[in-house]
Amino acid sequence: MALMVESGTDGNETVQTDFLGTTFYRWSAVVAFTLVYMVSYVDRQVLTIVVDPVRASLGLGDMQIGFLQGFIFTTVMIVAAVPMSYLIDRYNRIYVLIGCIVAWSLATIYCGFASSFVELALGRIGLAIAEAVVPMAAMSVIGDLFPRHKVNQAASVFMNGTYFGNGAALLLGGWFIALATPFEGRVLPVLGAFEVWRGLFIAVGLLSIAMALGLLLFLREPPRRELRPAAATEPAAESFWAFFWSNRRLLLSYCLFAGTGALNGYCLYSWTATLLIRVHGMSPLSVGLAIGPMFILTSIPATALAAWLSSFAKPENALQHVVKMMTGFMALLVPMVFLMTLGSTSMALVMVALTMLVYAAFHATILTPVQLFAPNRMRGRVAAVTSMIYVIPAGLGPVTVGFLTDYVFEDPQKLGVAMAITMGGAAMIGVLAGLNALRQARSFEEGPISQGAQARAGPEPETAR
Repeated sequence: MALMVESGTDGNETVQTDFLGTTFYRWSAVVAFTLVYMVSYVDRQVLTIVVDPVRASLGLGDMQIGFLQGFIFTTVMIVAAVPMSYLIDRYNRIYVLIGCIVAWSLATIYCGFASSFVELALGRIGLAIAEAVVPMAAMSVIGDLFPRHKVNQAASVFMNGTYFGNGAALLLGGWFIALATPFEGRVLPVLGAFEVWRGLFIAVGLLSIAMALGLLLFLREPPRRELRPAAATEPAAESFWAFFWSNRRLLLSYCLFAGTGALNGYCLYSWTATLLIRVHGMSPLSVGLAIGPMFILTSIPATALAAWLSSFAKPENALQHVVKMMTGFMALLVPMVFLMTLGSTSMALVMVALTMLVYAAFHATILTPVQLFAPNRMRGRVAAVTSMIYVIPAGLGPVTVGFLTDYVFEDPQKLGVAMAITMGGAAMIGVLAGLNALRQARSFEEGPISQGAQARAGPEPETAR
């Protein structure tokens, strides 16, 4: 049976919503959102492969690079997500998303013209503000297209965009650097003396604009529906902050857990390429060809693993099942990050691949818990506020690595040790935090209120299956 809008009296509207309810459209939309997420990561991550050229051109240090890749970008993105979440909860999510794609494309192009740390930071700030909407918009729509116990399967596919984007940033970046290096120093119109890293930013910004035009022709806004099992007992007028306060133990315990994982991800994405170039002596093209495909290829089995494990969840225990999976993945990361950052070149490359695989499986489900317990009318805001709580501290991960190399070790070649301290410590804390989050999730789903609500609410609508 097709999804129908409540006021669907118009024939064209009915045909459109019939199409939105098909399996083909649901999964096509997931693929489209994955592409959006991928391109957003290309725009934000191309900096990782040109760290040293940017440092030399603008006179920056590792700590400033850490701020650009981590704290400044993530803090602005997450703070901006709070007001942007109101747009997601109230207006056409597809139009909001496409408008933001155009905005971040222009910000990326602006980065190519930066002549100082401040100007590059302003470009990164514009990029962060516009990209803040991507996961909220995509997950909100996915939550309306799939039944509750299958949201995580769709979300796992969507989260592939981060790994595809990181891989594509390194592959395209390495390829572009090799192609454009012969033109280094040539005087060009508008750009003046050509620098390869500047051309890279401009090229990926133009690519994003082209993608926005294609999405405008395909994506459509679906009808909104409810996912939360307790929704039948909640008054429609319940305020956002009342909901947040009543569920604060679950929300805050999950934020601590997710934050340790996010910190590892930011460090992995921000410093791995530089580690291989600076410490292990690999060229940018070699790094792009080596670990670019790793991001893409490891995400496929990782996503398949996360989706397969998710298939064992039942509607009544979906939340705790996801948190249990994530805790197991976090435990696997502990030894891997130490071997990756402190081993030989061959060991580093092997461990980079394994760390990417396990982190991808963890990250594939990081947005799902909020979708499983937040009411539809608050889903965007709950996602924004919880993300702000755990992502801003996590954004200090790349800064911490830069601080250790610049001011503690005073040696850029100690980058691996700095990464080991930062990432390994966070992973160990993350295991303990995950066990506590699991206890809170179990209490939420097995409590008498939730059970009673599920019994009264009955099965999910057939239209969502």
